[in-house]
Amino acid sequence: PDQAGDEEDIPSTLLSLYNSTKEMLKEQQTEVQTDISTEQEEEEYFAKVVHKFNTSSTDKSPKNYSMAFNISKIRESIGDYRLLTTAELRMLIKHTTIPDEQRVELYQGLGTSARYLASRFITNKWRDKWLSFDVTETLQDWLKGNDDEQGFQLRLYCECGQASDTSAINFEVSGISNSRGDTQGLQQVSQQYPYILTMSIPQNVSSHLTSRKKRSTETKDTCTAQTETCCVRSLYIDFRKDLGWKWIHKPTGYHANYCMGSCTYIWNAENKYSQILALYKHHNPGASAQPCCVPQALEPLPILYYVGRQHKVEQLSNMIVKSCKCS
Repeated sequence: PDQAGDEEDIPSTLLSLYNSTKEMLKEQQTEVQTDISTEQEEEEYFAKVVHKFNTSSTDKSPKNYSMAFNISKIRESIGDYRLLTTAELRMLIKHTTIPDEQRVELYQGLGTSARYLASRFITNKWRDKWLSFDVTETLQDWLKGNDDEQGFQLRLYCECGQASDTSAINFEVSGISNSRGDTQGLQQVSQQYPYILTMSIPQNVSSHLTSRKKRSTETKDTCTAQTETCCVRSLYIDFRKDLGWKWIHKPTGYHANYCMGSCTYIWNAENKYSQILALYKHHNPGASAQPCCVPQALEPLPILYYVGRQHKVEQLSNMIVKSCKCS
């Protein structure tokens, strides 16, 4: 772009466009919440413990299948809700007699105030196949509370104005009946009950994870004077003084930031390769190969600049370092 002086008057429409672009980016960055990715990487570092929890009781009606679970038992097995990374509700579809397809909806809760979660379309092709729903957030909420038992409902979708509809669910779910799951005797051998499959971080590392999450929330991985591990370090660049660029009118400069710090074994959670490399370096201090602290999340920068005597607004991609990783 051509360079020009500051004496040029910038049209109000261009200034409005520039300011609107900045506001839009600010809103998008708030929605993305890039600091979450650091916690997700921290979780990926640890091997996961897998648990399977069968229903404690079931019930059914023509349009509704109910599944209750012992939340106290799940809470005892997993521990803090922050250790839960994945939870999936699974049920085996049996004996389908569906003419075309049926829409069913999953609800959280067993009472009349149950909350809608998701829906599926079931056909005869689902016979002897597992139907699954992601219930991670729901189970995390239950683990936060004090309830001993909670459950889900699988309901037949009903359109408004069909109060007299006599339709029913045209398939069965293995293990769902009107009796308790722990009192069905020999029937339990041949039944595969609905269950929740969870993946969680071991409780013996919970103190490290929860304290790390608190620090991440407070600092967003920005370096302090005492920080030695990989983190974001502040760097302000003035376009004119530092780069000799006179063609950019707004902003006059910006915080580009940069990544710096050591990538020790416990801090390196980008991928398994990087973990192995860090562990290799830990056991072989003289080796040259080791993970590096590099940008993880970058944000764009809107600029207002000159092209001859014309002003333009443009968004430059990947200009601001917001978080770092070891890779």
